[in-house]
Amino acid sequence: MAETPTTPAEAHARRASVQQRLSLLEGELQQLRQELTHLDGELRLPGLYLTLEVAGAQALLPTEVVQEVVRLVEIQPLPGAPAHVAGAFVYRGTSAIVVDLAVLLGVRREPEMDAHLVVCAGARTVALLVDRVRDIVDTPALVEGDAAGEHRSPWDTTGLMGGLCRLPEGGLLPLLRTAGLLVTPEGT
Repeated sequence: MAETPTTPAEAHARRASVQQRLSLLEGELQQLRQELTHLDGELRLPGLYLTLEVAGAQALLPTEVVQEVVRLVEIQPLPGAPAHVAGAFVYRGTSAIVVDLAVLLGVRREPEMDAHLVVCAGARTVALLVDRVRDIVDTPALVEGDAAGEHRSPWDTTGLMGGLCRLPEGGLLPLLRTAGLLVTPEGT
């Protein structure tokens, strides 16, 4: 294990380095999964995945990164933050940055009162603002694509899509890349 940084600048540099390495590893994992999919036709992903709904689009998020799902609370704006950063709130005594996934999908809206915040574990506490959490999926299958090659998702243009999963009961949903979601902008 690496030494603990002693200054804020060292801590920031270490966090950026770890986030970059995590992103690279996640990209390599995605490539390896795709290779296995080419060989086998589909690959069962172990574990549980949350089904999120955002602006009418659904996607899967691995539960291994989820700390807790909470109801929407008051979010304090962060001046100068990118448009997809809705602001921050205090989560169990720690400041949590809120990423509005709807903005990443190109939809601007006021979230409804029954919206959820999916609090994710990481170097920095990040909460994903979603319209709702639908259910939990066990071991979806990562697939090369749909048989007709016609599946288009609003997530395709966000850079967050890590693959396409066939659900046990049928249907296809995109799998979100968590490293892209959990990176927060400088100074927030």
